[in-house]
Amino acid sequence: MDEILIKVITEDGKEKIVPVQGAGDSSGKSLLEILQGAGVYIPAICGGRGTCGKCRIRLVAGELEPSAACRAYFSKTELDAGFRLACSVRPAVSMTLAVPKDTEKEFHAVDSFDAGNQRINALEREIFSRKKQALSFARQVAGGRRGDLSLDELGRIAFLAETESDTVSVYRERGRVAAVICGKEAVYGIAVDIGTTTLAMALVDLESGEIKQRLSVVNKQREFGADVISRMERAGKGDLSKMSGAVRAQIAAGAETLCRDQGVSGKAVAKFAIAGNTTMLHLLLNLSCATLGVVPFTPVTLDFVSCAYRELFEGDISCPVVILPGISTYVGADISAGLFFTELHKSAEPVFFMDIGTNGEMALVKDGKLLCTATAAGPAFEGGNILWGTGSVPGAISQASYSGGSFDIKTIGGKPPSGICGSAVIDIVYHGLLNGLIESSGKFAAGVGDLILAKNPEGEEIKFIQKDVRELQLAKSAIRSGMEALLRHTGTDYGEVKTLYIAGGFGFNMNFESGAGIGLIPQELKSRVSLIGNSSLGGTVKYLLDSGAGEKIEEIVELSQEYSLPEDRYFNQIFIENVEFE
Repeated sequence: MDEILIKVITEDGKEKIVPVQGAGDSSGKSLLEILQGAGVYIPAICGGRGTCGKCRIRLVAGELEPSAACRAYFSKTELDAGFRLACSVRPAVSMTLAVPKDTEKEFHAVDSFDAGNQRINALEREIFSRKKQALSFARQVAGGRRGDLSLDELGRIAFLAETESDTVSVYRERGRVAAVICGKEAVYGIAVDIGTTTLAMALVDLESGEIKQRLSVVNKQREFGADVISRMERAGKGDLSKMSGAVRAQIAAGAETLCRDQGVSGKAVAKFAIAGNTTMLHLLLNLSCATLGVVPFTPVTLDFVSCAYRELFEGDISCPVVILPGISTYVGADISAGLFFTELHKSAEPVFFMDIGTNGEMALVKDGKLLCTATAAGPAFEGGNILWGTGSVPGAISQASYSGGSFDIKTIGGKPPSGICGSAVIDIVYHGLLNGLIESSGKFAAGVGDLILAKNPEGEEIKFIQKDVRELQLAKSAIRSGMEALLRHTGTDYGEVKTLYIAGGFGFNMNFESGAGIGLIPQELKSRVSLIGNSSLGGTVKYLLDSGAGEKIEEIVELSQEYSLPEDRYFNQIFIENVEFE
């Protein structure tokens, strides 16, 4: 088949030509895969299964036969206007397409946490003044521990002493050289949390403990699917290296931005630590995900992983990279980092930890024991699988209330409404229940049609439909049922739980009155909720600042016991009951 050309036009007027060899059915690739392969960002929350509708594009010129999925999703008017689902069509002729603007570049991710009183003993610094020739000075710095310094480091000391400064700072951690810095410049660490939806980073002064700058962006792997299962499937279909490359490039770019904005040399970065759920870390390391999603759910590794920065990333940073260990396939390093951050395992009273996102990871501390589990909530809490769902971007409806027969809304940044993010999904259902629009079963009340929230700048109605309620019901039940199963297994009632710690971006933005009103949060614990923000990033920062952190995290991992919800009959029973609203 001859080559065809696809001209892609974005909403901001940029154009790109994508050549395609062997297009159509013979290529075996959908339009979505072709565009993603060419670096055109097209969100596909469902992983390209044709169920989320987020990969919508518009045919401007040429021919593109609509698929059955297109006909099911779009009205005849929309089909006639050229709208298609990119995941379900295959181009056969040259064409021109319009694709939505990548609004997720402006994604509002939570990278905050309460640093509290950090133990700062990461590095010991020795300052040497040059009194001899450069090479002799290098030997002076090395002292009796010359074996800790490589020939490259000895050469760098000599070079610095001869050309840049009369002083050199040598930083050691537990006696081993961690960094060699010209003069008395500070030394830094970079912490990274790889979330399924977002990527958060922090640049930390390792001597003062001060966080110099934070950075958060949407995880670009999101275009391959919103949840870990979707990404496992895409990895198995040949996209593993693409997803690995995407997140590595984002981390390298983020590190460069942090250093550049703070005027920090890459050579001044001495420590680099990464946490994330088990799937995200497998994708980062380009490890097979084939055994993660099938019984017995076996990871390639859950251990600490150490390597050189340049083994994973490009740039002028040359320090070691440490990837924190996980507890199990579905209770990963993000949770072990969060538990290390909060030190909940030391609590003398029962406390509950919960990180709400596409996965709901939980931990219950009681009588010196740490019991962990995870439940698949799906992407509804982050706008996925919701008809007009979107991430936390400017214009996303983030709050909603009902009065006088209509919804009052607030959007992120006060921008014109563009979609609905997870916090507003909770509000809509809560107020729908309060005002008789939605029954406790989740069904719209008799005579109630789609709930109209607003119109976007193009005049389209942003609405909440019956299917959206069902998506929320499943997500809500997964979280609440997991929590109740864990409590029941340990013989703990709500009255005994001193504090419910909620981590993650969704919990940070949720209205707790609405959350308790739909039954996501037990009414008994509403007054005992403590928001802790991004505890995974907080734990990773804490790891950078504490030279004994490795042993402490390993202690938490050893202490943790995983509890399997799928094998719990009570969980399966209570899940069905919790689908209904309170």
